[in-house]
Amino acid sequence: MNISVLHLYKDYRKDAGFPLLLERLGAYVHNLVAETADEMPTGETISLTHAHSWFQDGPDALRLKQEHGIPYVLTLTSEDLDRLSAFSLKSKRYDVLENAEKVVFPNQHFQYALADKLSDKLADAVFSRSSVIYDGISPFWFQNLRRSKPVSLIHIRLLTAVNMGDNNVLATVEKAVKCLRKQNLSVDITTFDPKALGEKERLDVYRRHDMLVQPSPVNGATTLYAEALSQGLPVLYAHQGCFDGIFPDGTAGFSVMPHNAHDIADKILLISERYATVEQHIADLHPLHPFNWDEIYRQYLRVYDVRKS
Repeated sequence: MNISVLHLYKDYRKDAGFPLLLERLGAYVHNLVAETADEMPTGETISLTHAHSWFQDGPDALRLKQEHGIPYVLTLTSEDLDRLSAFSLKSKRYDVLENAEKVVFPNQHFQYALADKLSDKLADAVFSRSSVIYDGISPFWFQNLRRSKPVSLIHIRLLTAVNMGDNNVLATVEKAVKCLRKQNLSVDITTFDPKALGEKERLDVYRRHDMLVQPSPVNGATTLYAEALSQGLPVLYAHQGCFDGIFPDGTAGFSVMPHNAHDIADKILLISERYATVEQHIADLHPLHPFNWDEIYRQYLRVYDVRKS
């Protein structure tokens, strides 16, 4: 593929995965990066623009298409989903969506949420040219995969992340733990802030625990689950949340109702009873292709071939 892609991305300096994507695309695509349309390089022939955010970067991509005829690919983010409720059906943001050659969603839940906001005609048009591409985890996790570990089913060590956008999650998980203790089960729960720790520190935390219990419907947390899976931890994730539907239920863990302590307790118990089986399922998932940049860049190359629109 011999094309030049202008990446419009105001927040690219904050995205640790972006350089990994550019590095892998570089063998096939001439990559250019700008924060706004006004920074478009002169003297370059741009084949395609990639707007990395609907809300922030999309309007600039639409402007370049209108002024210079450059087609664009649009990636929707978890922040875009958070803003979705504020968009009216007459918002100019929908012009950005309607005129994109391809649309990339961060998870299936976003597709469902957006479908509720669109007319049937626009929804059909958007989804017919859409893909779901997840955020990748860094090579560090693939270089340190953990396929099995000694586990005592006598004592269950749970891990829950805080500061993930839903303050009620921890309280619900704690209620689930109380339910299990009433059944005379030995259960401990540890909280951690993944944003405050480096990769090596997070790896050490994962390896000291048996299960990630993260029933939050937060949309930008798929990498948290992927990191845990790379260390052999089964995960509990929100029904209809960002991780639901990536793997069959029971493979990497189970979906739960986010604010139902009894459902969470039942699924923790279910995993503990089947721990060896679930752990083997997780080992079979490695190298976690949906979160591996070596696969993600190939998906973007297919998206960039706008002749398939």
